[in-house]
Amino acid sequence: MQENKGRISSIKVIFILVFCVFIFRLFSIQLLDVYGFYNNYQRYKNKKNIIPAERGFIYDRHGIALAGNKKLYKLEFCPKLIKWDKIDSLSTVDRGIVYDEIINTIALNTDKTHKELAERISTFEDDFPYGFELVTQIDAAQKDRILRALKDQGIHGVLDYKQKSERVYPKGNLAGPLIGFYEYDNDHALCGIELVANNELTGQDGWSEVIQYGTGDDYHFDDMPLQNPISGKSVYLTIDAHLQAILEKNLLHGIEEYDAKGAIGVIISPRNGEIYAMRGINRDYIGSSVRAGHTLPIYPINWQYEPGSTLKPVTALIAIEDNIYHANDIIDCRTRKIGGRTISDVKPLQYLTFKQVISKSSNCGITRVADNIQPYKLYKTLTDLGFGHKTGIILNGESAGVIRHPSKWSKYSLHSLSFGQEMTVTVLQLAYAYAALANGGRMLQPKIIYKIEDEEQNTLFEPKTTVVRQVSNLWALDTLRTYLKAVVDEGHGIGTKLGYISVAGKTGTGEKLDPEGRGYLEDAYITSFVGFFPVENPQVVMAIMYDEPDYDHRYGSISAVPTFRKIVEEMIVLPHNDILYIANEANREYVLVPECIGKSVKEACKLLVEHNIDFTSFGDGDVVVDQFPKPGVTMLEGSSIILQAGFQILTQNYKNANLTQ
Repeated sequence: MQENKGRISSIKVIFILVFCVFIFRLFSIQLLDVYGFYNNYQRYKNKKNIIPAERGFIYDRHGIALAGNKKLYKLEFCPKLIKWDKIDSLSTVDRGIVYDEIINTIALNTDKTHKELAERISTFEDDFPYGFELVTQIDAAQKDRILRALKDQGIHGVLDYKQKSERVYPKGNLAGPLIGFYEYDNDHALCGIELVANNELTGQDGWSEVIQYGTGDDYHFDDMPLQNPISGKSVYLTIDAHLQAILEKNLLHGIEEYDAKGAIGVIISPRNGEIYAMRGINRDYIGSSVRAGHTLPIYPINWQYEPGSTLKPVTALIAIEDNIYHANDIIDCRTRKIGGRTISDVKPLQYLTFKQVISKSSNCGITRVADNIQPYKLYKTLTDLGFGHKTGIILNGESAGVIRHPSKWSKYSLHSLSFGQEMTVTVLQLAYAYAALANGGRMLQPKIIYKIEDEEQNTLFEPKTTVVRQVSNLWALDTLRTYLKAVVDEGHGIGTKLGYISVAGKTGTGEKLDPEGRGYLEDAYITSFVGFFPVENPQVVMAIMYDEPDYDHRYGSISAVPTFRKIVEEMIVLPHNDILYIANEANREYVLVPECIGKSVKEACKLLVEHNIDFTSFGDGDVVVDQFPKPGVTMLEGSSIILQAGFQILTQNYKNANLTQ
C-alpha cells in the first residue's frame, strides 16, 4: 500500500513537471517567439493596398497643360530572376559581373552611390530572392534610361513599379495664383483652381490585394482581387496660355521700366465674359519658387484702389441717357471751388465740348456735368455696373470694393465720385464694367472654366454665358463709345492708336490711398488704362494698372497706355487670333446690286457709279441685255460687275438669264 502511494506521488510529480514544461514551452512560443514564427508571418501576409487615383489635369483653352502629374517609380531587384543573355547559367563570378553592371547603371542615372546599392543587395538578396526595393522615387525618364541600358546589355531581373505621383506645373509660374497649388503628399489643395475645382480634379481611388514581405515590399499576382482607380476629370480654363505669357511679360517689363511696385492686367471677352488672361505681379515676389508663385493672392480680384478718371465715362453715360448734355455742348472747365475744396486739372483748361471733357479727361468739366445729376442716379448706375458687388467669379478671395450709399455721402461725394474718388474697385470689376459699355449694356458674370472632360474626353460641363443685368440703352452706349474712341484718336489715350484696328478706352491717374486711413500717400499714384477693340465689333476688353510707378511715369498715358499698345500688337498676330479679320469685316460696307437689264448702257453706268460699283461691259448695242451678278445680290462696295450690251433683252425671264445664254 505504501509502495502504491509512492508510485502515485511520483506520477503526480512527473505530470506536474511535464505540465510545467508544456506551459513554459507554450509561453516561449506564443510570447517569446523563440522560433521567429511571428517574423515569418510578418514576412508573408496578405493585405489590401490603396491605389491612388491620378489627379485631373488643368489645361488652357487650347489644350496646353498648366497643371499635371509626374509619376515616380521604384526598381525591384529580383535575384532569382537575374539572367544574362551572354551566358545560360551564371557562375558566382558571372553573377558578380552582372550585379556590378546593374549597380553602375543605376548609380549613373540616380543619386544613389555604388556603395549604397551594393550594400542593399548584399543585405537582402538571401532573404528575399524574389525581389526587394533597390531604388525608389525616380522619374519616368530615369527609369527608362536604366531599363534601356540593361536591356541593351542583355541583363534581366530588374523590374519597375509605379510608386506615386507628384503635382507639376509645366509652365512654371505662368498664371500661378490663378491655377493655385496642390500638395500630393498631404492630398491638400491650397488655393486657386486647384481648390475650387478640387472635387472634379480628384479621382476615385482603387485597391489591390497584395502579399507583403517582411521588408515592406508588396506583390500583386494576377489571380488576386483588384479594383482599378478612376482618374480625376480634366479642367479646361478660358485662359489662353500664349496671351497669358504676353500679358505677364509686358507687365514685368513695365514694372522694371517704370520702377513700379506692382502691376495688374486683365483681358476678357465682352461677348461671353470669358477671361483670356489675368495676372497681378508684386515686385517683391518676382522670381519666387513655383510653390510661392502659385500661392500668392490673385491681385486682379482682391486688390482695391481708387479708379480715378476711368470712372468719368459713367458720369458721362448718365448725362447722355437723360439728355443733359450733347457732344458739342460747351462746358466750363476752369478751376473751381466746391465748398472749401478746389477742383483743378493737371493742365489748366478753359472751355471744352462735352465730348472733349472725356477725351481730355477734365476733372473740372466732369464735376460740372455731375452738378446736373441726381446722387442716387449716379449711385445706382455705379452699382448696376458691378461696383460695390463681387463679380461672381468662382475663385476664392474676391473683394467687393467699397461704395457708400448716398445717405452717407458728404457734400463733396457726388463730385469726387464723378472722377473716381471716394470708392474702391478691383481691376476685374473695372474690366467687366467696360465690357458692359462695349457690348450694349450686358453685365456679364466672369467665366474662368471653359469645359470639363472625363478620361474619354467626353464633355461633362460647359458653362453658359450669364447676363446679370442690362445697363443703360443702346443709343446712349453707342454715343459714349464714340467719346471713348476720341480718347484714343485725339486725347490722353492716343498712344494706343493703331492704323489697322480701332481702339476705345479711358486713361486713369489716381492718388494712392494711405493704408493707415490717413488720406493719400505723398507722390504715390495708381495709373491705368481700360480699353476695348475693335470699336465697331468689340472682341476684347483689357485693363492695365500700375501701382506706384516712378514720378516721371505717374500718368496712365505714359505707363499703362504703352503697355496696352504692346500687348495689342503682340496678341493680334497670334495664329488662332481672328481680331484683325473681324475688324476688317466690320469696316466693310455692302450694297445690293441694282437692276441694269433693260436700261441703256449710259443709264446703267450712271446707276452703278452712284452705288460705288465698278463694272466692265462687252458686246455691241446700247441696251444692257444681261448682267452678273444678278439684281438683288449683296456684294462689297467697290466690287465689280459684268454687263452685256446688245439690241434686245435675251429672254423675257431675264432675272434668270445668265451670260452663257
